[in-house]
This record gives sequence, C-alpha cells and structure tokens, in this order.
Amino acid sequence: HVGGSEPKQKWEEDRQQRGKAIHIQPKNQHQDQFLKSMRQNIITIGTGSAGTGKSYLACRYAASELLAGNIEKIVITRPYVAVSGRTTGFKPNSDLEKLRPFVLPLIGYLSDVLGKGMVEEQLQLADKIELAPLESIRGRSFDNAFIIVDECSNTTIGEIQAISTRLGENTRACYIGDCAQSDTKHNGLEWFTNLVQKHYIQDIGVVRFNHDDIVRSGMVKQLVIAFEREGGYVS
Repeated sequence: HVGGSEPKQKWEEDRQQRGKAIHIQPKNQHQDQFLKSMRQNIITIGTGSAGTGKSYLACRYAASELLAGNIEKIVITRPYVAVSGRTTGFKPNSDLEKLRPFVLPLIGYLSDVLGKGMVEEQLQLADKIELAPLESIRGRSFDNAFIIVDECSNTTIGEIQAISTRLGENTRACYIGDCAQSDTKHNGLEWFTNLVQKHYIQDIGVVRFNHDDIVRSGMVKQLVIAFEREGGYVS
C-alpha cells in the first residue's frame, strides 16, 4: 500500500549507519564463552547467578546480528510466571502489551544498541523485533531469526520442547535462566540442559555462570550470594 515501503527504507538506512559501530566486549571468561557459543551454536544455554550479564549479552549480540543483516528478526519470549510462582494468565491485550512489563530490561538493552525510537517502531510493527508469548510459538516456525527465551528456568518441559522444535532455517536461540532456581515444579531449562549433556547433542552450547561472574555492584553481588545461600533468588 502507499507508504508501506517507508518503514523498511528507514530501517535499512538506520541499519547501515549503526551496524558499523557495534562492539561487544566480554568482561570475563564465561561471558566470552557465552558470546562464542551464540556465534557457533544453534542453541545457547546461559544459566547461573543473577547479575552476570546473560540477558544483556544476548540482546546486544542479537541486535548486532540484526544490524549486520545476518538475521531478519529478533523474537523475545518468556513464561508468564510471577514472583509468587503463579502464572499471570491471559490478559485482554495485545501480545506486546502483555509481555512488555516482563521484558522491559531486555527492551532497554536492545535500545542501547538500536536506539529507543527504532526499537519502539519495530515492536509496534512486530517486524524486526517481536514479543511472542510462549503459547503463540506452538505451531509456528521461525526462519532467519534470533530467539531469546528469558526466565527460561520457569518454562515447563512441554514449553521448552515446543520452542526447541520451532527453529527453522538460519535461526538460533538463547535460553537464559538459572537451573538452580525456578518458580515452577518442573524446571524445563534444567531438564533440557541435562538432556543435551546426556545425549551429547551437537550445536547446543551450555555456559554456566557463577558468583565470580556477577558484574553488578559489590552490594548487589553480596545480596545475590546471600539470597541463594538462604534458599533461593527470584530475579
């Protein structure tokens, strides 16, 4: 329709301008392994303590791939599990409105690279950046995309099976969570990680972060360690 090519033309101009300036500097060995795994594997699992930069690195890497033209879309998803451990259920809003409150940090990380205006425009179009509820992934297939599954330790076994079998041509995924912490009875991420290692499945990388990798302030690091020692931390 009239004007339909304008957003795509603007995106292409912005992509070419910003794509030259992307650099990702890992701060420690596990961050370096995490970045290398995302480059080399179809699925990367990043598990471990909060505050280790897993979501930040995944978003920055996905944004760099989008700007480089290596993928056509970034898809962000996560389970609807509140801190109480109960699912938040469906709300009578769009997928964008439902998921946005849960993934604000990730949107912020993408905005750091792509610019807030570009991210908001693409979210509204659901074109280059899409927020997709886990429920909507069943029955879909993703090509030329990078999928970020945040809070993946709160997925069920069925949900992580569904996601992992939806990856199409030139599509990679990053599963972020903590195998030791979960608000659900069945930690899908822990189950999937054990499955991968038990059966020596190729093209899936597992990077385990620990307390030494926490990149937030000293007080936050001490709190995270204390929370975990006292029986659990819910990020």
